[in-house]
Amino acid sequence: MVEEYGKELMMLGGTIAGFIAALLTVMEKLLDIQQRMYAKKEKKTTAQPERTVPDPVPSVDLFSSKPLRGSSYLLVYEIGVIVAAGILLNYVGLTLSRHLESILFLDMTGTALVAILLGPWWGAIVALLSNSFVNWLLFPETGADVIIFPWSLVNMTGALFWGMLARQPSFLRYVRTSKSSGLAHTWFLLSFGVAGAVVMSIPGTFVQSSLHERAIFAFNPEVADSLNFTIAQWETVVHSHLESMFGLQGSESISWYAVNWFQNCVRYIPDKTMSAAIALVILKYGYPLFERELVHGGPEGERPEDERVLPLVLGLIYAPSYASLISHEDYTGHLYWPLWSIPWLFILYGYVRIRYWGSTDEALRVARMQRAERYARALKPIGKEPSHEFCRRLTFATLIASLIFALCLPILLMDFYRVTFKFFCVVYGFLLVVHLIRVAIAQNISLARADG
Repeated sequence: MVEEYGKELMMLGGTIAGFIAALLTVMEKLLDIQQRMYAKKEKKTTAQPERTVPDPVPSVDLFSSKPLRGSSYLLVYEIGVIVAAGILLNYVGLTLSRHLESILFLDMTGTALVAILLGPWWGAIVALLSNSFVNWLLFPETGADVIIFPWSLVNMTGALFWGMLARQPSFLRYVRTSKSSGLAHTWFLLSFGVAGAVVMSIPGTFVQSSLHERAIFAFNPEVADSLNFTIAQWETVVHSHLESMFGLQGSESISWYAVNWFQNCVRYIPDKTMSAAIALVILKYGYPLFERELVHGGPEGERPEDERVLPLVLGLIYAPSYASLISHEDYTGHLYWPLWSIPWLFILYGYVRIRYWGSTDEALRVARMQRAERYARALKPIGKEPSHEFCRRLTFATLIASLIFALCLPILLMDFYRVTFKFFCVVYGFLLVVHLIRVAIAQNISLARADG
């Protein structure tokens, strides 16, 4: 009952957010029209020809040659695009795996994409948003918090691992060469896939222990029975070797964790390998401008550094899940509270490290402004094409139409909040996909013209 009430509140919040997003879009368009009219009026009322007409205040546009501010421009058209793509990829991967009954989850494909581009902290933020918000909100059955919240530890671990690995010189050399050898691709799959599975299976095993679950292989019955028999023998052997060193109770716990960790490694290897590989393919084909600026470091060859606010944002998003984890009876929080508290150690370490050993605020601000100007300069020619303005106006008209339809829903329907939330998910979901594809096409065209 409490969970249903929480979901109703989240749906109400989503509905309000949809209305606000539509209203802000309308207001932005009206302000843009007002600025254009003001600029034309200034040109007409200029008495002296030698006086220069002041440039109108530019609106924040993806293809503007003069972004309003570096931080605002990047927040909307760099971080916003990448984070939205990451959350969408995570949701699509999980949905496809559930409907197709695949042994792959692929619910961390977007997390890998964000971690490679923006670093470990943004990757962890996207992982937590995908797991503890999107998956929980759209989970079709009751008890979603019991099933979903604990796995945020696995998702955050993968994001931090992939993000730190993507900043190593070996990865930069790998993505910089256009014709990598088979050995280099094998290194990528082993490090991001196999090693990632080994690392992520550690918190995955502890989460299974807290939920009293065991790793299960999705094989046919004969193979499954054979594997279960073999695993039982392994567990017995491990237990007999450890009993002399740790005693009866300790050997049982260690043997259980060791065997289940091995099973999780085997289960995670194909999933994490495919997730990282798909993320890198999407990055290379879809967003080459982001790759040039965020992976290769732009003209200076220096990757953007993390800001100290990012660990704090991660902690703020993790706080509700943490409160649920340590208070819920099904999680046996009095025994596993150290497990749920481990992310706070990483958050504290990350903040201290960035605060005292990271770049200064001024250096970060200058780097953001330069990167925003390079984005705008590269994408400015695309904005002059008629198709760009056509799509902008069509999107604007679609948003107005969706707002009008949503205003009519309370009159026509009883379950207003739920239907309205799903209505906005469908409309804005399709528009988001179109926007992400539009950004990808624009980046590929701009770099192709620059190379030509």
